[in-house]
Amino acid sequence: MMYRALRWVFFLVSPERIHTWVFALLRVATGLAVSRRLLAKWLAPSDPVLETTVFGVTFPGPVGLAAGFDKNGSGINAWGPLGFGYAEVGTVTAQAQPGNPAPRLFRLPEDRALLNRMGFNNHGAGELAIKLTRSQSTVPIGVNIGKTKVTPPEHAVDDYAESTRLCGPLADFVVVNVSSPNTPGLRDLQAVASLRPILAAVRAETTKPVLVKIAPDL
Repeated sequence: MMYRALRWVFFLVSPERIHTWVFALLRVATGLAVSRRLLAKWLAPSDPVLETTVFGVTFPGPVGLAAGFDKNGSGINAWGPLGFGYAEVGTVTAQAQPGNPAPRLFRLPEDRALLNRMGFNNHGAGELAIKLTRSQSTVPIGVNIGKTKVTPPEHAVDDYAESTRLCGPLADFVVVNVSSPNTPGLRDLQAVASLRPILAAVRAETTKPVLVKIAPDL
């Protein structure tokens, strides 16, 4: 009943605006240390059976927040108290960029899903790095990095390396994103000849674990 009522209200507003509003409310609710402690007491995973260590990083729970919700790391301190075992922020690019023109987020009511054509809108790796230095997160934070749209493919290596230089040392793990269909030519970087130098450059900039996000239909 409550879901139906909220759904009716939310559907009166564009999906991207609702996302912004809900995210703002979550940040307010977790803005104080005391509120984060209370939420963590109720929601954070505490059973040792849920804890696991993968590629040298210990996760208190198996359910994490995927990249795309917190693009700029504005809610880094919120995700642990809200019950997530980790959070992946981004996708972030070396240069700030506005993403694709609106509308770019579409509801699919029959599928209970959203169609995302955002296009890596973010404030840039430099701004995210500042937020990471101030992080009080209680769970691992991964940084998902992508190529800046205006960067030509032949300079993709430098683009990924710059994002890693800024954010890699401050993250618990780095995810190299070459899977998004919303950045022209990005999936071409999945080819071994293109991906190998990107990963070499990324690994040269950080000692943290490096993962690769590839297209599901590769």
